[in-house]
Amino acid sequence: MYEFDGIEMKPATLDGLDIGYTKIAAPDLEKVLASHRRFLQGQRGGIRANLKFHDLSFSVLRDAKLAGADLTGAKLNGADLTGADLQGACLFGADLRRANLASANMIRVDLRGASMRGACMARAILNEADLRDGYLMRSKNGDLSPMTTDHGSTELSEVTMVRANLSRAKLSNAFVIQADLRDTDLRGAVFVRADLSGSDLTGCNLEGADLSEANLSGARLDGCILTRALLRNTNLSKASLLGALLDEVDLSMANLSGADLLRRLDNINGVIGETLRLHREWIVTNGHKGSRANLSALDLSGQDLSNLNLSAAILKQASLRGANLAGTVLAMADLSMADLRQAQMPRADLRGACLERAVLYETNLTNVIARPMELRNGQSWPTNFSKARLARGLMAGIDLSNARLDDCDLTQANLQNAVLRGSILTDAVMTMADLRDADWTNADMRGARGLMLPSPAMV
Repeated sequence: MYEFDGIEMKPATLDGLDIGYTKIAAPDLEKVLASHRRFLQGQRGGIRANLKFHDLSFSVLRDAKLAGADLTGAKLNGADLTGADLQGACLFGADLRRANLASANMIRVDLRGASMRGACMARAILNEADLRDGYLMRSKNGDLSPMTTDHGSTELSEVTMVRANLSRAKLSNAFVIQADLRDTDLRGAVFVRADLSGSDLTGCNLEGADLSEANLSGARLDGCILTRALLRNTNLSKASLLGALLDEVDLSMANLSGADLLRRLDNINGVIGETLRLHREWIVTNGHKGSRANLSALDLSGQDLSNLNLSAAILKQASLRGANLAGTVLAMADLSMADLRQAQMPRADLRGACLERAVLYETNLTNVIARPMELRNGQSWPTNFSKARLARGLMAGIDLSNARLDDCDLTQANLQNAVLRGSILTDAVMTMADLRDADWTNADMRGARGLMLPSPAMV
């Protein structure tokens, strides 16, 4: 038993590991947190929170101000840290299993050797976080020995990190098995020798990431941005890379046995011609003859598909980079995770189409019709741009009435005279987007970042 800041602490040995964890009552914990808040504000009497080897299991610490706190080896399993500020905190060797860290600020946090199995870290910010392996050691008779029986690698198995930010994070040797990392920002992250087998990285941005010697066997990387990523001796066996952007990537040293990749056909023009003929027949006969066009996961970059009727066609994960789709009817088509960079699509009909996670950097969408498709049963089917990448898109005059644009990237997009009535733009990135003369009546822009609506004088 000892005292800290006037609070009586009781050490307890847990888990049979002979580690003296300290239990702390809720009122006393609040005193520590209050003292830490004063420390952060530079006020008299403030003391940095020292909660190393404390048992804080299942504690409610929502929105707690713990920036720079020492939580080395702390037990935080099942704790609620939703929205907590942990920037620069030390969580070396901490137990965060099944903890809720959704939307937490964990910039530059030290998570070496931490266990986060089953934790929820959706939308958490972990820029430059250190998740490399690490061991908690103790000295006995002058000899150092591990304090736990763990292997020392950071444990992220079965963790949920949907739309988290892990840019420039260090994850060498980390265990990230069967984790949910969909749409996570992993730009410049270091995954050297990390085990990501069976993980879902759909829609992730891994631009410039180092995946050398990493195990990604059976992982899902559909729609990922892997531009300039390092894949030296990377195990991608049985991984899915459909719709992934692989610009400036050397795959010669990666293990791609059994991996799903973009298909390149020798007789692509003949395949397209026959597919379009059967699709026209399918449309004219209302599905009784012919067959629905399925061009998914095909390399169609640079193809001239202008003024065609591709209604309800399947172009999922296809590469249409630089393709000519001017005036093309793509109503109710599936273009999810398609690569449409620099494609020419002026006046195209996208009513009710699905472009979820599609990449449309610098795409010409001028005067496109993307309002809902009115179905025969009276239902209205909105166009879906959810999580799409539309940075620098030419979208002047586009009709996006009631369209889904949640979580999409509209950085520097030209939306002059666009119709956004009733559209959903929640959590969209709209930095430097040009909205002059746009109609955003009843648009849902909650959480939109970088949004600068024109003043009435500019409209």
